[in-house]
Amino acid sequence: MDEVRLLQVEGQLQALARCWLYLAAQLELQGVDPAPLERSMLVADWQGAPYEPHAQRTMRELVEQLTAARENRERQSRYQATGRDD
Repeated sequence: MDEVRLLQVEGQLQALARCWLYLAAQLELQGVDPAPLERSMLVADWQGAPYEPHAQRTMRELVEQLTAARENRERQSRYQATGRDD
């Protein structure tokens, strides 16, 4: 039973992360600068209370995924404009 609950929680966290990435990407597409958000996510504490190490790693991974999505959109845009992706 504990394993099932753990899998449920893991799935919920994955869903929340995907929603966050989608929302952040949509804000970028609307012209919001992602840099302040990314910097705040990479800070190691919240109001003086340190993040748990797994949380820090997850925040880094989310920022990396958001950066990869941005780079992919830029490549697609370049390709559509020039026919080249380099």
